Amino acid sequence: MQSNFEKSAQFTASREGLYQCNRADPGNWTGGQVGHGALVGTMRGISAPVMVRWLHDPDMVTVRVMQSITQETFSAIARTLYWRAINGDELPAGVDLMLFDFAFNSGVARAAKQLQRVLEMDAKQIDGDIDEATLEAVFNMSQGKVLETLSDKYRRKVQADLGVTVDGDIGPETINALFEQKCRWRVLIYALATQQEAAYRSFRAFPQFGRGWLGRLDARVQAALQLAYP
Repeated sequence: MQSNFEKSAQFTASREGLYQCNRADPGNWTGGQVGHGALVGTMRGISAPVMVRWLHDPDMVTVRVMQSITQETFSAIARTLYWRAINGDELPAGVDLMLFDFAFNSGVARAAKQLQRVLEMDAKQIDGDIDEATLEAVFNMSQGKVLETLSDKYRRKVQADLGVTVDGDIGPETINALFEQKCRWRVLIYALATQQEAAYRSFRAFPQFGRGWLGRLDARVQAALQLAYP
């Protein structure tokens, strides 16, 4: 499958800022918790703990090193630690961006487990690893079952996209239009958006950062749909 890494990474880079150092942000500390390790900040969305992982030595991660992260380094880290981790080259267009950007923003394991739950995989298979079993579940998913996982907000978005009655109730009219218009990846994108919104709202820092997170999610969904349906 053709890789959408460059487009996905470009989207993510556009949502991340340059250098910032917030003492209250765990991602700014090399130990991954406030007060643990050194306070060195983040750059281009690359957190201090991720840079420690990249360089394999916390003592090498300094303020100067963080400030010097280039676009090339960002791309290398994004491809190695996030894109390959979600098996991005094997995912459907649009679904790849949804998982990649959320993984970059909130962690690979969380993003992968959300996909596995949406697909109703066995509990023992919900392990945060997008392996062959997960990919098989993606390409053999039941649109009807995935549709049931959507929040009312995204059910209504599906209906609006399909041009059917927008009431949030999934009946024959919606199901028939769904199959006629072949929108299976649209449904999966909205199912992931449902999970991602719920995750954001559950985070302790949502009152402070929630508006930005939800704005990023809206932009992520639109970018994913453009990839899936160019």
